[in-house]
Amino acid sequence: MLSDELGKKLEERIDRDLLVKERRGRSEKGVFDKSKVMDDVLDKTTIMSLSKLINSGIISYINGVIGSGKESKIYWAVDPDGKNVALKIYLVTASTFKKRAPYLVDDPRFSHIKKGTRNLVELWAQKEFRNLTQCIKSGIPSIKPIHVLKNILVIEFVGKNGVPAKTLVETEIDENDYQDAISIITQLYKKAKLVHADFSEYNVFKTENGLIVFDLGSAVDIRHKNAREFLERDIKNISRFFVKRGLTVENPSDVFVRITK
Repeated sequence: MLSDELGKKLEERIDRDLLVKERRGRSEKGVFDKSKVMDDVLDKTTIMSLSKLINSGIISYINGVIGSGKESKIYWAVDPDGKNVALKIYLVTASTFKKRAPYLVDDPRFSHIKKGTRNLVELWAQKEFRNLTQCIKSGIPSIKPIHVLKNILVIEFVGKNGVPAKTLVETEIDENDYQDAISIITQLYKKAKLVHADFSEYNVFKTENGLIVFDLGSAVDIRHKNAREFLERDIKNISRFFVKRGLTVENPSDVFVRITK
């Protein structure tokens, strides 16, 4: 538990650095609810990390929450140039991270894993940053990583005016979307040497410029002992989605063979 004095100082720090500013055209989502953030996400270490991001010029301020899940919350932030960015803050209290250990333990890129939930969470953030970096270097349409610090991942904001782009599940889809989705899975494997391991209609943005994959925390190196199993699951899951939407798709087994041969 934080002391009253320290808690007050942290709240003052939020008021000073993380702000609640009136901005033209900002949606209701752009409200920084200090009390909720303090309760749900920002422990002492996370607060200090956010302050470092501000002091180092990575971000200027935070507008508010734009998404949340079991393991993290996504915030709409703005950098010193006025450009929108997103902060993915992993919850250090999330018990689900213990179940994620196999995605780290058997990945040859991460041979030294310290015990403790916080260490696991911070390593997970580093892992996603590294995966996204590999994707961008390989020319794969994915969100761009900007910075990682402790349990905070700073990434490209895909959307407009604080509203994230729609995911595949939220849009009308066609044959081109299916082909693009399979292409992303293929490029991940052949170019970035990764398997997403959680690829679905919920983890792909559909934009004017095509599909953009995100949420690569689970992605593993193709040398992972379960990489082929994860790949097969990814193909089946996304194929099932398109079939439910009325599209005719290629046999998932044939797609798997073609990607891995």
